[in-house]
Amino acid sequence: MEAFTSSLATIIFYAVAKESQISDGMFSSGMTSNIRGAATVAALVLPLILLYKLLWSRRRSTSNDETSDDNNCDSTSQLQPDSQLPLPTAQYFDPTDSSDLLPFPSVEYEVFLSFRGPDTRHQITDILFRFLVHLKIHTFKDDDELRTGEGIWPSLVKAIGQSKIYVPILSKSYAHSRWCLKELVEIVENMRQDKRRIVLPIFYMVDPRDVRHQTGPYRDAFREHEKNFDRQTIQNWKAALTTVGALKGWHVTHNDEQSKYADLVSDSIWSHLRRFYCTVETDELVAIDGHVEEVVKRLSLDFKDVTMVGLHGMGGIGKTTLAKVVYNKILSHFDRCSFVENIRETQHQNDGIFKIQKKIIEDATRKEDRVCDVSQGRRIIMDRVSQFKVLIVLDDVDEEFKFGEVVGNPRGFVSGSRFIVTSRDCKMLSRLNENKCKLYEVQALSPSHSVKLFSKHAFKKDYPPPDYEILSSDIVSTMGGLPLALEVVGSLLHREEKSIWEAKLKQLREVPEKHAIERLKISYDALEYEAKEIFLDIACFYIGRKKVKPFYMWNDCNFNPTININLLIQRSMVKIDQDGCRFQMHDQLRDMGREIVRRENIEYPWMRSRIWTVETAVELLHEKKGSEQVKAIEVTTPRPYTNLASECFVNLSSLRYFKAPPDAKLKGDFDNLLPNLRWLKMRYHRGRLGDDDHLINFHMKKLVILDLSGSDVCNDWGGWTHLKVFMNLMVLRLPRACIKKITGGTIGTISKGLRELDVEECECENLAHVLADVGELQSLQILRTRSANWKQGTHQQVLTRRLAAGSKRLELSGLRKLRSLQIMDMPSLREIEGFASLKSLATLQLTDCTSLKMLDLSGLENLEVLDISRCPKLETVALSSLSNPGKLRSLEIMEMPSLREVEGLANLKSLQTLNLRGCTSLGNVTSLGTTLAVGNDKC
Repeated sequence: MEAFTSSLATIIFYAVAKESQISDGMFSSGMTSNIRGAATVAALVLPLILLYKLLWSRRRSTSNDETSDDNNCDSTSQLQPDSQLPLPTAQYFDPTDSSDLLPFPSVEYEVFLSFRGPDTRHQITDILFRFLVHLKIHTFKDDDELRTGEGIWPSLVKAIGQSKIYVPILSKSYAHSRWCLKELVEIVENMRQDKRRIVLPIFYMVDPRDVRHQTGPYRDAFREHEKNFDRQTIQNWKAALTTVGALKGWHVTHNDEQSKYADLVSDSIWSHLRRFYCTVETDELVAIDGHVEEVVKRLSLDFKDVTMVGLHGMGGIGKTTLAKVVYNKILSHFDRCSFVENIRETQHQNDGIFKIQKKIIEDATRKEDRVCDVSQGRRIIMDRVSQFKVLIVLDDVDEEFKFGEVVGNPRGFVSGSRFIVTSRDCKMLSRLNENKCKLYEVQALSPSHSVKLFSKHAFKKDYPPPDYEILSSDIVSTMGGLPLALEVVGSLLHREEKSIWEAKLKQLREVPEKHAIERLKISYDALEYEAKEIFLDIACFYIGRKKVKPFYMWNDCNFNPTININLLIQRSMVKIDQDGCRFQMHDQLRDMGREIVRRENIEYPWMRSRIWTVETAVELLHEKKGSEQVKAIEVTTPRPYTNLASECFVNLSSLRYFKAPPDAKLKGDFDNLLPNLRWLKMRYHRGRLGDDDHLINFHMKKLVILDLSGSDVCNDWGGWTHLKVFMNLMVLRLPRACIKKITGGTIGTISKGLRELDVEECECENLAHVLADVGELQSLQILRTRSANWKQGTHQQVLTRRLAAGSKRLELSGLRKLRSLQIMDMPSLREIEGFASLKSLATLQLTDCTSLKMLDLSGLENLEVLDISRCPKLETVALSSLSNPGKLRSLEIMEMPSLREVEGLANLKSLQTLNLRGCTSLGNVTSLGTTLAVGNDKC
């Protein structure tokens, strides 16, 4: 041993000398002695270290196998909150990492379920799927029995790549399916490439050790696979099982209640999804890191007390943006989170406080709750929401907002909860000091950061070009460091000549320093008349609303909405939400727009162009103070029942938009009144007026949109008779209306240009007659009929054209521009004719047509989405009859027990989604020339 130690010491000594590239002779004697001594000690210790490491490695390997197996097999250990489920480090979502705040590319599904049909379809899989559907989580429910040949594999790969969370349900025969194993390899690969993607395995009636080590039934499966597949494929499959088998999941045994586990899994999935879906979109950011750090410091995330932080500063300074960034950064620390925007605006709307409470409740509980009054909403929040560790952001609060009355006492929430409140009013936040609210003032941007933000919008770069540096600095110096003003003015000057820049600089220098609205108004003043009209309409009425219907009105007024909306977006004055459907606008720009309207007539508010307050609207109408200056009136706040006689509308010759007060009723002679009305929305209730209260000469020849949602009217309302003169009518909405009878004729005689018809849940005894010639509407694009009552007496009818009364057929020929068709809840419908003429139809949904036996899709050239469900008598779906099957992207045929055949799958070259759940009699599915019988265990 002594000789070994001496030799090892010599080796170490010369290794050091060589590493230092010096010879033994170059050391001093003292240095040589010291190094030789150290080498001798190292030679003595090193073997002991190596021996210890070897023994410990073997012991740890054994221990790990036992411990890990015990953890996976102990079903009671799975009954933990999701926050205690240990997942591999690589799978954790780090909210502080800016790369993790980027959206997933082309995400189609939130959850991908991979399972072996015979083992789990009617057990844990279906139960879990129902839980996820209830939570409105978009789930791909893969079924290996319905896979048909290699041609469907690209669609499965795409679905996996477009999912956030994977739930492989590993059962005894899971490994017998090559499809399941191929999916698992793809899942593991996606998890490794993107750490935000998460795998949550369920070990269903199988020992996790068998999955991890491919023993037991998994060994038997691979003995069969080894006869048919190459070594590399087998190794890939085993590696995927080993990886997933080592993850923490849920072990479901024969004695376990499966619904309990489905609840646990779905709750865990939601906890992970909140990291993606509770985030809020943020704009381009400049110099925000320091602010974020200060706010997070005040939130004291390490302390268990409930904490509140108030952000204050002038409008447009960036309070909301800062709150959003902080929210994104810390939300993973909480069980539930809610971001409530525009409270100052919302609280003044009809049921505004209820909407605020409802948003908080639904975000936290993930369930819809009906809030009837403020006290009930507060009670629900304190009873249910407060039981979670929550993060709640209340954005843009003013002095009228009563925190305790709306939300409740913060001290009643679970420890660790956090509240962030933003307001322009520091005094308002000071009143929250009883809740120990910590204040933070959001300061203006520095000159250098102001130039950077301005340049992002003016030049689409971080800094101005050399020849614009001085001019940019001069303009920025007038902005007061306000981010919104810098963004709007920068967008205004993008690609403009220097002369325009110099002119705007002169205007800006004339604006008083503290008048932020005047700076923003420079961008408004630069707009043409049509764009100004659209901007003011949005600011006063349409923020947060869908853009489609205002487009109809603006088009008819020749405002060129497509061009001017794009211009407003380019100027940063209007935004469209991430779904591309609804208008958004910064609250400072909204306030500017309304201030412009207010200045039109400060002394007489009823003479302004747009009226949105109930007091002004009531004064104008009841006092008959109408004038040609008024263009739009909207009353959303409920008032006692109001009769609006025709005299109330005298002199309103420019009125183009009128949303009547709830429960109001028009009466009298409207001859020569409201000649420019384009959009009328009102809700009637019958039985409240005398026999002499009729509507006469209601000839609104320019009316484009008529919305009678939720009305309850008699057949003696004169409006029905006059519908036929609405020759420009494009949208007719009667959802949830209860109408005894319509006597004005049929839809085909009312307006040939109708593009949207909505009779969802409408009850009318002769509705089938009124809609009999719907096939004549060649411009119709959207038809909604869900749950409409088609009864006439006791005899049920359906839409017909040129057919005998009582027919059970639906004739659609002539609807050449129809893009979307929903036929739902029509139990007597047996046949649909006329698809060949629906040249523009892209989406077709048939649901609960329980008598439908035939479906001829021939002639459909542009169909992209086909959804058929709960049509129990339909036996065949012939996709081969489609004129252009290559366009179909999504095919869902569900809960169809009599369906025996789906023809033509081989031609669906663009198919991305295939769901055939609940088609228990389906014998063959033909796809890409390959036929596979359902139930074939060799798939």
